[in-house]
Amino acid sequence: MNLAAMELRHLRYFLAVAEAAHFTRAAARLHVSQPTLSQQIRALEGQLGLTLFDRVGRGVALTAAGELLLPHARRVMRELDDARLALAELHGLARGTLRVGVMQTVNACLIPELVARFGAAHPGIQLGAREMSVDDIESGLASGALDLGISFLPAAKSGLAGEELFSEELVAVVPAAHGLAERRQLRVRELADTPLALLSPEYCTRRLVDRAFAAAGVRPAIQLETNAVESLVATVRRGHLVTVLPALALCDGDDDLRAVRLSHPTPRRTVGLLWSARAQRRAAAEAFARLARSVLVERGYRSKARSANSSSGDNTRWCRPTSAK
Repeated sequence: MNLAAMELRHLRYFLAVAEAAHFTRAAARLHVSQPTLSQQIRALEGQLGLTLFDRVGRGVALTAAGELLLPHARRVMRELDDARLALAELHGLARGTLRVGVMQTVNACLIPELVARFGAAHPGIQLGAREMSVDDIESGLASGALDLGISFLPAAKSGLAGEELFSEELVAVVPAAHGLAERRQLRVRELADTPLALLSPEYCTRRLVDRAFAAAGVRPAIQLETNAVESLVATVRRGHLVTVLPALALCDGDDDLRAVRLSHPTPRRTVGLLWSARAQRRAAAEAFARLARSVLVERGYRSKARSANSSSGDNTRWCRPTSAK
């Protein structure tokens, strides 16, 4: 085995074939010919003295040796990318990339402003902000596919660090003409017979709602379930249904809707910034984090710098079993 002869291009080619499970498709992604790619893989296998791929029909599958090499190859290429980005940022955020994952119930109102202001301040940084489930955000940070996340705290996965941005209540969102619109506060049990439109059960926010109803000893009268916050808000605005959402989902206010506080119990969640504790936090991520704090302060949310491992006193810890969003 001659590891000293292994080159970065060998690892890059190996990863392309492993991810595509097909030589022709991998060659197309790499912009090389298939014979060239096959030759490079054979060279790598020769250096290692091991077979990395088995032919499976028209595709290929990793051998045991290939499975063993895969995470190491990914780590090497990720470290190389991190080094390249860190060096680029020495130019004062003049160029580079930033990959941010944001959960949906924050994305609708906060991210458009953040993206616009970050782009204006750092036009050389290519920003990718994706709406993702909490599980996918945490997995992306752990794998290096994301640089920063805006998600629930504390994180479920180990190896992630965080900082609390704000803690907020879930509220009843009702049409302005609804009989409950003039109420300042509602006990959760008072919504027992009210037709509701709620997020789908796979969402963490929905599970917080379900838990609140269970604690109040009543069952919600659900007429509609959907996986989109914007769709919920639009449905409530145009009809007789009521929903329960984080206060931030109403953005800067809506003349057609009213937010009514809930009590007995008051469902609450904690939102913050997440990043990998194993990687150096990049300058672009720091800049985005500073901007997020600034925007939240401007909007009246109290920005905090509390550890992601601290107890927030809310229901977030309970709401972790599946694809939280």
